[in-house]
Amino acid sequence: MGKINTIWGYLGRHKYLITLIVGILLVGIVDENSFRSLALYQIRIQELQAQIDDYQKQFDNDSIRLHILMNDPKGAERIARERYLMKRPNEDIFIMSTDPKPNDN
Repeated sequence: MGKINTIWGYLGRHKYLITLIVGILLVGIVDENSFRSLALYQIRIQELQAQIDDYQKQFDNDSIRLHILMNDPKGAERIARERYLMKRPNEDIFIMSTDPKPNDN
């Protein structure tokens, strides 16, 4: 019984400190709005922002191609030749690759 009284007395003397520590732990670690969750949300926001930037660049390039297709009569032919490797009759296409040589291992 003496041990229980000692523990109860300790808790009674430091009840505000214990409440503060438990509250900080709940808010800082366990809660859905904790510092850990906040850090994970920030990482996810950065990843999504990088995707938005990539899609914006792709949109800009596609907008330029669309403008060329709509306004330049030979633009469709040029894009078809460059992108889809289309060719005229009696014409040969040579594709130059910048990839390094495959390993002979």
